[in-house]
Amino acid sequence: MVYLVPSLEVALAEAESEAGALETDAGLRRLEDALAELERTEQRWYEAEIHRIRAEILLKRDPANTAAAEQSLQAAIAVAQWQKACSFELRAALSLAKLYRAANRDADAHAVLAPAVEGFPPTQQFPELTEAQALLSALSP
Repeated sequence: MVYLVPSLEVALAEAESEAGALETDAGLRRLEDALAELERTEQRWYEAEIHRIRAEILLKRDPANTAAAEQSLQAAIAVAQWQKACSFELRAALSLAKLYRAANRDADAHAVLAPAVEGFPPTQQFPELTEAQALLSALSP
């Protein structure tokens, strides 16, 4: 059951972030603790997702301050690529592409999303893939 702890911590952090500003900070602290625990135990299977959720919470807390969220999403992509965790890479790349698109950085959005979508077979069971493909089409010249 110990292997489930990171995903449960993320779920709690997301719930806390939905509850309000003070709880958002508590959720971020929870994720920082989870990342520290991953370092200690080397149980890194959920690390990319923790970085992605951290970015989402940071953006929710302060939408104008995107630098920390961008850094977390880049970390999520790097971890997912290293682990060859394609679905986690796609989710992080989609989040980063949306962030870039909102900042009128369409070329950056395309550059981060295209490699993450590549190689996925078409499926309706992974809604993020459908969303990523639609965004990629909208970004194409």
